[in-house]
Amino acid sequence: MANMARSNASKDMPYQTRRNSPVQVRKSPVFAQSFRLDWHTNHSEKSMSRVSRLAACCGLSLVLSSSAWADLPDEADITARIDALLAETGIPGALVLIEEGEDRIIVARGLANRETGLPIASDQFIRMASVGKLYTAAVIHRLILDGRIALDDRLADLIDPHWIDGIANADQATVRQLLNHTSGIPDYYDDTWFSLVDTVHLNTPERTLAHIHGVPADFEPGADHAYSNTNYQYLALVAEQVTGQSLEQLYRSTVFEPLGLDATGYNIQFDPRDVIHGYGSEIDPEADAYWLQENNGPDGGIFATIGETADFVDAVFRPDGALSELGASMLSDRFDRGGGRYRALGPSYIEDERGFTAVTHGGSIAGYGTIVIRSISHDVTAIAHVNRDRPDIAGLLARDLFLETLDPAPAAED
Repeated sequence: MANMARSNASKDMPYQTRRNSPVQVRKSPVFAQSFRLDWHTNHSEKSMSRVSRLAACCGLSLVLSSSAWADLPDEADITARIDALLAETGIPGALVLIEEGEDRIIVARGLANRETGLPIASDQFIRMASVGKLYTAAVIHRLILDGRIALDDRLADLIDPHWIDGIANADQATVRQLLNHTSGIPDYYDDTWFSLVDTVHLNTPERTLAHIHGVPADFEPGADHAYSNTNYQYLALVAEQVTGQSLEQLYRSTVFEPLGLDATGYNIQFDPRDVIHGYGSEIDPEADAYWLQENNGPDGGIFATIGETADFVDAVFRPDGALSELGASMLSDRFDRGGGRYRALGPSYIEDERGFTAVTHGGSIAGYGTIVIRSISHDVTAIAHVNRDRPDIAGLLARDLFLETLDPAPAAED
């Protein structure tokens, strides 16, 4: 086990933070082409729409033809595409970002609030759901690189025993298996009571772990892959126990402050008149889901503007990014899921048959869907956010712009 500086951190430390700041967003043009995409949302497959369930089950593995150079997508073209998609699907609004190198376009269309008619704007905070797991992974990889914990440390050796008791595989799972969802620990989202009723309460580890107490394991640790939000609940407990700091403090010191992110925060509370409202829940497809407390912990509690979301992803996954050592650590080990799809130690990782590579992560909660895609082989980032629980639509928006913006791989010489 790694040499660890432990503390008697409070058992109730997690998940209570407020942050709000102004933001500036840059805009500029970009170029385009084609790629293979995989992602996974944070919902269990049982609670998704048919389209979303198919996307998650199949990894949304979509291959476009290796076409010739694409034209530069301009804002008018992107705007028209988004407007058509919103009209077809009934989604109130969407935010998309496409970036190549230092050039970035952000397009906001539709409504942030149907009741007041407030339009979506590029400087509004998005509720990114499971994309927030990348921020929690960043905290854990900082602790790994600093020698505070190790990938093969057992969870049971890092946190107080009462968090382990009654939870299948929690006494055997390692940090590595939590990061890449191979722990076999059940997902609290699979509990119907949580999915339908308990989302009105603030997420705490006591509440989420209670939903899987006594539930059988999905498989032996390390034997398979199954996405589980519980894994990141446990990773937050590890971070707090080892450091004696709250998760919010660790987000600040690891990510927010080093990158100067003034429009990113954890569990932010806003004036509801001024933010993006999400629509649709498991019970009422037209409900305003802004008020729900669903997934507001370490597995989905990050809020940020779309521009600062890209700033974070670029800092971690660009080779010369300010936090590139964290990205390298996340990609240092990958669980092979077949077909060029891998689960790395945080994001999904894709290898296209033509040599393109990318990392992705999706987020899906009641009322909101988000997808982030970042090419490792090419300097391209795409993000899409919609204010309905339709991550499949967010995925299509991000995928199409991402594929058009990738330069074609150079032809191999004989």
